[in-house]
Amino acid sequence: MKRDSTVVPVPRRADVRAFPASRALILAAGKGSRLVQGRPYPKPLETVAGVPMIVRVIRGLKAAGVREVGVVIGHLGDVLRTELDSWDLGVTISYFENDEVDKPNGTSVLKAAEFVTGPTFLLMSDHLWNPELVRRVGEYPLAVDESVLGVDFDIPRCFDLPDATKVRIDGDEIVEISKELPAYDCLDTGVFRITPALIEALRAADGPEGCSLSQGVGALAADGRMKVVDVGTARWIDVDTPDAREEAERLIAAYGETLAPAERTVAVG
Repeated sequence: MKRDSTVVPVPRRADVRAFPASRALILAAGKGSRLVQGRPYPKPLETVAGVPMIVRVIRGLKAAGVREVGVVIGHLGDVLRTELDSWDLGVTISYFENDEVDKPNGTSVLKAAEFVTGPTFLLMSDHLWNPELVRRVGEYPLAVDESVLGVDFDIPRCFDLPDATKVRIDGDEIVEISKELPAYDCLDTGVFRITPALIEALRAADGPEGCSLSQGVGALAADGRMKVVDVGTARWIDVDTPDAREEAERLIAAYGETLAPAERTVAVG
């Protein structure tokens, strides 16, 4: 009997409804020397308005619909894990050990490669944001071999522009990403939604010196597979210095977890 050789094409574009926004990976292995200033303390546990930053991140993820969280720990990882486990955060937390914390941050992502089985949020432990920002990144219609980054076009509101990562785009695709870009269109908010395609790109870039997240992003961008989504008015801040922490505390005191005043609804008619 002759076998039917007809190939049924598989759509490249994934239906986001098939991949609910339920899983996120947080990078929390670094030393964060600019904020901790030499103290023997994990940066993710530095408090903002009395609450550890990473606790604020996980609470924000839960508010955005995430139920499974992976945390890459490294520097003083036991201290971080013990503290996190003492909080009732309403999510399932898995830990992944990075014993090479002096290597670039792509190494941390690879330490948790097994966690990224499908579309997964990827976040930094020192970025605070309105949960609406995460929801907007999660709504982007991601293809199975793509990843997406939430970007901010409201450049003047950035608290520390010289330290921000700049992004040059073409349509919804990243062309170039770096802190040193002389010309750029928007800013990296630190909130990604990745697929195993980024893991593959990082593995290809990995070497004795490790690999950076930017290398993986650049590899996908070269193939037109690294997308951006506008986060709109959703506010965010990178808490990397004492001054940035002071600004974050000011925003929280004024506006709560959204970090910005509520949008006004204009009546028509």
